[in-house]
Amino acid sequence: MAKSLALLLKEAGELLESKEFAEAILRYREISTMQPGNAAAAMGLAMVYNRTGQPELALQMLQGIWNRISTSRAKNIKIPKAAVLAQIGLAQELLGRFTDALASFKQSHALLQSSEIMEKIRKLEGFISNPQTIGQIIFQAGRLRREGAFENSKKFYMIALQMNPDHPDALHGLGLTLRSLKDFDGALPLIQQAIMLAPDRVVYYNDLGILFQDRGELDKAISFHRRALKVDPEFVPAYINLGVAHKRMGNLDEAINCYRKAIALNPNTPAAHNNLGNLLRSQGKLADAKKEIQQAVKLWPDYQDAIRNLAAIEEEERQANIR
Repeated sequence: MAKSLALLLKEAGELLESKEFAEAILRYREISTMQPGNAAAAMGLAMVYNRTGQPELALQMLQGIWNRISTSRAKNIKIPKAAVLAQIGLAQELLGRFTDALASFKQSHALLQSSEIMEKIRKLEGFISNPQTIGQIIFQAGRLRREGAFENSKKFYMIALQMNPDHPDALHGLGLTLRSLKDFDGALPLIQQAIMLAPDRVVYYNDLGILFQDRGELDKAISFHRRALKVDPEFVPAYINLGVAHKRMGNLDEAINCYRKAIALNPNTPAAHNNLGNLLRSQGKLADAKKEIQQAVKLWPDYQDAIRNLAAIEEEERQANIR
């Protein structure tokens, strides 16, 4: 004799509470087959997904349930609404969407007061408002970006921006991560917004200039590298990147001046010596070029670009001697 829906729901709930999740899923799916759209089965599945670390699936189901019941005027609907909102909040919290989770928990608590939900609200409010917490998240995101784990870095920056949408370091860092993922259009407004929020950060202007170089907008790139130097006239990376932009535009004398300025400010900058050497080489000044690139290799023995450039100069010298 086939089991009734009520009995299957009771069994599924008991399996859920005893953490027999695989069996609980089978019962809830059996119920959904018998009665498609059964809200209790969908809710049970969502709870299983939340408890087994699958918040994306949980949220997808919960949003479907919420769309069906949110406008209902039926009696005794407050308790189901509160339960759905609580599970939505849990899924959002597991996904790192802390601000959204806090809003969902508050909605749930407004419908049905719960000490458990109130405790979640207190903890989330403290977590979100703690500057040390967001700083740690941004630090972790930056470490992942430097290690080349760009997708994970992106997730951490998004978590930070959930907590504070106007955090300039998070906006800037996410912009750099998107640039590394070749999403130049996505990166641009983020770094621009970071500059608006923190107009004294020289590195933001320089990085925006680099992004415009990526986009092939060299006039804008030059403008922002120069703006970086207005903020800090001794910021060596801006001189190097300004030199790169000038070289790409064919302004070789300007580029050489930029690299020489960078070296004058900091003689221990391998990139400036290497870039200057390359330009001198293009002008046929092999001896001067070799001297600069040798210095680049001396400062950074594993500088592969400089090593290749030095080998090319030595090959040109060898060919000249043969002739």
